[in-house]
Amino acid sequence: MKKLVPDTVLTLPWLAAHGVSKDLARRYVSSGWLERVGHGAYIRAGDRVDWQGALYALQTQLNFTVHVAGLSALQLKGQGHDLPLETGNKVHLFSDSTEHLPAWFIDREWSVKIEHRCVRLFNLPDRFSVSSVVHNAFQIGVSSPERAAFELLYCVKNNADFDHARTVFGGLGTLRPKEIQTLLMDCRSVRVKRLFLWMAKDCGHPWLKYVNEKATDLGSGKRVIYEGGELDKELLITVPHQQGESDV
Repeated sequence: MKKLVPDTVLTLPWLAAHGVSKDLARRYVSSGWLERVGHGAYIRAGDRVDWQGALYALQTQLNFTVHVAGLSALQLKGQGHDLPLETGNKVHLFSDSTEHLPAWFIDREWSVKIEHRCVRLFNLPDRFSVSSVVHNAFQIGVSSPERAAFELLYCVKNNADFDHARTVFGGLGTLRPKEIQTLLMDCRSVRVKRLFLWMAKDCGHPWLKYVNEKATDLGSGKRVIYEGGELDKELLITVPHQQGESDV
């Protein structure tokens, strides 16, 4: 019990690795030492576990590739333009491989809405460009701002998403060009790569001049991203009509 990280979920594999069998875990529950929060998951009696404490267990005890991604990652690192991640907000989680998160995590009522996607967005090792953020007495894996920017754009599905992403992207003037170069070259989505470059140019971010666009495979053909917009002739994606230009 001394090895427990406070305010985190304890999974059966972790308990078993520390000499606590399933039957013994049941006895600990009966004795009031542990509380059961779902099939194969417990918390120490008296602990207050939030979604971060549950995510910590997924990442460190079950070795899932799931991490905080996109807008949520930017919010946790103070670059999300919106208010910080608070009660009632949506939390975006990405997994680098196909993973079915356990029912005790999915079904439990957290203070936020969990949205989980299994997305192989990059031809890179699992958890590439995923760093840590301290929460209480532990750390959770969160996308770097550079990776989060790509994940943010992956989630753009309509014009409202586009406009919001453009607003958020405007605050990303300090991204690292070296990291961007790697992510651009190994991103599997032509749509996301083109949209990333368009956003960077539209925002006028200074780091873009250190990125070699010609080394990036941008595919061929046109992509409709912004409904009713105009075609960007360089990147061949539809974007909002630019101010001062004719709609004809």
